[in-house]
Amino acid sequence: MTKLLKFWGTRGSCSVSGPQYSRFGGNSSCLEVRYGETLLIIDAGTGIRPLGHTLKNEKKIDLFLSHFHWDHIIGFPFFEPIYKKDVKITVWAPHANGRSCRELFDQLLAKEFFPVHLDEIQAKLEFRVIEEKKPVHVGPLILDFHATNHPGMTYCFKIKTPHQTIGYVSDNELIADNQKSLIEFHKGTDLFIHEAQYSPEEYARKKGWGHSCLSKAIRFIKEVGPGKWLVSHHDPEHSDDDLLAMESIAQNSDLPCPAEWIADGHIVNLH
Repeated sequence: MTKLLKFWGTRGSCSVSGPQYSRFGGNSSCLEVRYGETLLIIDAGTGIRPLGHTLKNEKKIDLFLSHFHWDHIIGFPFFEPIYKKDVKITVWAPHANGRSCRELFDQLLAKEFFPVHLDEIQAKLEFRVIEEKKPVHVGPLILDFHATNHPGMTYCFKIKTPHQTIGYVSDNELIADNQKSLIEFHKGTDLFIHEAQYSPEEYARKKGWGHSCLSKAIRFIKEVGPGKWLVSHHDPEHSDDDLLAMESIAQNSDLPCPAEWIADGHIVNLH
């Protein structure tokens, strides 16, 4: 039975290309969670496009959106399964300023922006709301949600398999007001995905933008105490060399667990 995580997009804010990004890649946020017959996709950045090309026989897909910023939804119109009549896709997302996910996707696929309107999508789409600390069961997996400190309604995820717990926090600025609750929510996860988008110098200029700096993320990881820290949602200004330097700082910071900066295409096998 196939049980894995696969990172199809690990870049934050916007996708990038060029030789300086060849190791870590440039697609924006998309994570595949596969557990036997159950397929979850978290976020629909540009990474969802190559993922869609691999889904030849899937008839049921659950897509979870952490929030509605461009880097987490821009790949949806290019997701191949939405053009297949025999596919059902359930889109799970928070409310955004009182507007539903369907309303926002209707705008995303307005004729002025894209040639195929939402009503012309061939797959059967169902839109469901996720709410903080109201778990959702999908096959053998249980997903729970917690708000993060990021502009707009944004959730992080805790995914429980029969044998492991996975935390996914793509967009979160670590401040005193939200850290204690998040620590308790993710305490002791086996695999913990959390961003570290800025250096301390960058964070001094970008405080309030909704992302964490490396030094604060390191302190946070020491409090959470996961089995392993996986870093995604890399800044588009950071080259491969920049990311390797950040990884080295973290790995030499007396962490309670291994730390790894993740590239597009990276696979983690689950138990």
